[in-house]
Amino acid sequence: MKKIALLLATAGLAVTFFSSCIEDSEETGVLTDDKKDEIATDDPDKIFTADLAGMYTNLQQYVYQDMSHNYFGQKSFDYLTSLMGNDMVMTGQYAMSLYHYMLQYRGASYVPTYNRWYEYYTTIAAANDIMKAIDPEDTRPEVLKYKATALTFRGYAYLQLTMLYSYSYYVGADDTKWGKGTKYDHSQDLCVPINTETITGNQPRSTVAQVYEQLIGDLETAYNLFEECGMVKTASPTDMDGCVAANYLMRAFMVKHDWKNAAKYAKVIMDNFGVLDTEADITQGFSDINLKDVVFGCDINTNNSTVYMSWFSQMDAYGDGYAGIGVTRAGFGPFVDKISDTDIRLQWFCCDRSTGGLLRDTEDPAAADYQSVKFIGTGRPNIQAGIREGWELGDYIYLRSEEAYLTYAEALAHQGDPSAKTVLEEFMRTRDPQYVCRVSEKADLIEEINFQKRVEFWGEGMEYIDNRRLNIPVDRTDATWGSANNHYTAAKFYKDQEDIAFLYQLPNSEIENNPEIGPGNQNP
Repeated sequence: MKKIALLLATAGLAVTFFSSCIEDSEETGVLTDDKKDEIATDDPDKIFTADLAGMYTNLQQYVYQDMSHNYFGQKSFDYLTSLMGNDMVMTGQYAMSLYHYMLQYRGASYVPTYNRWYEYYTTIAAANDIMKAIDPEDTRPEVLKYKATALTFRGYAYLQLTMLYSYSYYVGADDTKWGKGTKYDHSQDLCVPINTETITGNQPRSTVAQVYEQLIGDLETAYNLFEECGMVKTASPTDMDGCVAANYLMRAFMVKHDWKNAAKYAKVIMDNFGVLDTEADITQGFSDINLKDVVFGCDINTNNSTVYMSWFSQMDAYGDGYAGIGVTRAGFGPFVDKISDTDIRLQWFCCDRSTGGLLRDTEDPAAADYQSVKFIGTGRPNIQAGIREGWELGDYIYLRSEEAYLTYAEALAHQGDPSAKTVLEEFMRTRDPQYVCRVSEKADLIEEINFQKRVEFWGEGMEYIDNRRLNIPVDRTDATWGSANNHYTAAKFYKDQEDIAFLYQLPNSEIENNPEIGPGNQNP
């Protein structure tokens, strides 16, 4: 198995307030825990920088076992889970990501189960190391910022694990088109083991409810610490800060149907970020962390780019990566056809209504109907100028403020608040000046908000997250869509969200090496 080293040279990802030199932090790697605690008390920057650099690097490029350049940290989760929904189409039989698209890659011996498990538990272990070295009574801001960052990373990692190794806390929400709701409660199902700075060694699988209690506790503590340190929003979008913690809290509370808290944390982001509101920004290519909607991202440069094993290799139709040489990413035809002619986001898909069937800004024919040109590593102005070099250097955007605005609208709608419609309309007029929401009933309004969120976050993994919690089935059947269905023939199936296809098994190594779990506690 091919393992990738954690390159401490990428500590620049760990943002501006981690200013001590890497040479100093490397020296701490062979120290005893007691000695590390002593250094942490005297010089926290020296002891924590390397651990945090590793976590930021994992977020960008972690791979436990390479498989056709499919794995590179969080952005690979975004595109691979997009393939597990309705809205992204594979236009041919490519081995690279076919099994995700076919929902046939959940087994205990398969690459995805290993990559995701070790990606998130490696982050949890690094966060725990930082927490162990911090005196709980230490209230210095220079220490609290590290504690808050470690807790945010740990909360994020546990949240990601719940999306793969268990069904959603609730499958569906009451009074929605997709039905089910709180009576379909998986909170007592087995989820993943919890390890913290005080819970160590082999642990049994905790329940979904226990894992959510842990991750929400971590993220709320982190948010409060960031607030105490004056770091609700920092100067750099590469920082873990209070808005990042708020974003993951918002997601967690939506899963738990805690609409009020979801709205509360969405509002934190809304109070600190606007949304993209010009055609130039909306069609830029989502490759610049200086866009005003970027809550959290990574500055990709020649020192940390992973070239073919990367987001823009998989998603940029103009580059020399996979998406540019035949692994075409396309939108689902009936989905794209619902986007208004006057919606700027229609330009993200090459079709008769947007580009006349050409690859946008070129004279080249699109490789397939509805081919996506949403993500452009060099940025659209370069494409318009005929410059395509440097596609692999596009920045990674992990979190965008638009999620908060649409989540806020949905959370209000679930509570029966009529202002949800106003929030949606105000947001949508930044995308479509002629937009009017023509529905008012609760179920219809939630469906409309969900559709606009699917458009906004096409390819960014959000459809998968929302499908899981709202019980939206993967329905690619001709029985529903007829001749307009452009899904690959073998992938035209129906799966509901409690289908076993969505439930990852724990990797074999965990079953074999953790006596607290064993074969009897494996997912079916």
